[in-house]
Amino acid sequence: MTPNTKRRAVVVDGVGTLIADPALLPDLWMLDVLPHLPHGDDVIAMAVNPETAQVGPEDLDRVPNLRLLAATSAGTDHLDLEEARRRGITVTNTPDYCTDEVADHTTALVLGLLRQTHRLDRSVHLGGWTVGTPRPRFVRGATLGIWGFGAIGRAVAHRAHALGMRVQIHSRRPIGDDSPDYTQVSWNELITTSDVLTVHVPLSDETRGRLDAQALRSMRRDSYLVNVSRGGIVDEGALDAALRSGHLSGAAVDVLATEPPVDGHVLSSTPNLVITPHAAWISELSIHAPFRMFAEAVAALPEEPDR
Repeated sequence: MTPNTKRRAVVVDGVGTLIADPALLPDLWMLDVLPHLPHGDDVIAMAVNPETAQVGPEDLDRVPNLRLLAATSAGTDHLDLEEARRRGITVTNTPDYCTDEVADHTTALVLGLLRQTHRLDRSVHLGGWTVGTPRPRFVRGATLGIWGFGAIGRAVAHRAHALGMRVQIHSRRPIGDDSPDYTQVSWNELITTSDVLTVHVPLSDETRGRLDAQALRSMRRDSYLVNVSRGGIVDEGALDAALRSGHLSGAAVDVLATEPPVDGHVLSSTPNLVITPHAAWISELSIHAPFRMFAEAVAALPEEPDR
């Protein structure tokens, strides 16, 4: 590839949530936005929306000159990191660009569950005008359990504390002296004593399926679950069973193990369940951030690859 050869950057986004501005790329770069993974020896940089594709060895074979592989999300579980690094491909993600959006969305779901706004709205639209059950709950003093205390977990804790909720944290690392209003607890205490449990950990071998049938049965009866992290962390069949049995009063998820869900998905008719379409990260500001960070990573690539 000569110094004046056009280089191809590809954004893989099959759901149309990202804003890609080619003017942000350096000179001699051309941009494609595709709903599927690309192929060709002119593809030098690729950004992949986790809602669109998984990237494995065969996909990397189709772009033999790829030098930059970017996740348009904080999580990278949709990328084969080990294989990319074995090939000398630089891997980046998009951290901290939607912390406030996800924390706000989480808080809205927590409040919606405790106050039953989603169920009451549906009831009125179906012609009802009674409160029914589960009844709305008092928010101040309720115990919010937060699994994971990164940037988003901290932002959720701050919001919950401002609402007068009791906040308890389960994290692999100490939560620090700068969080005196929160209590760090064991995994068992988190799931057995929280009125609402909210998930803010990445999907990994350690967390995959951690909220299984046994864990959900261990949760306080009539408690709630919120997951805006990754769908694979929660056993969806077990969640369906816990809600149908009435052990859990409700749940809200922004993520599913497979997105978008296929017809007949196990959670498609689950009672007392709120589902939003992986939208927690979205705002008029955040939709620009992933491509901006991708363009910055493209600009930082050296002229000659070190392969």
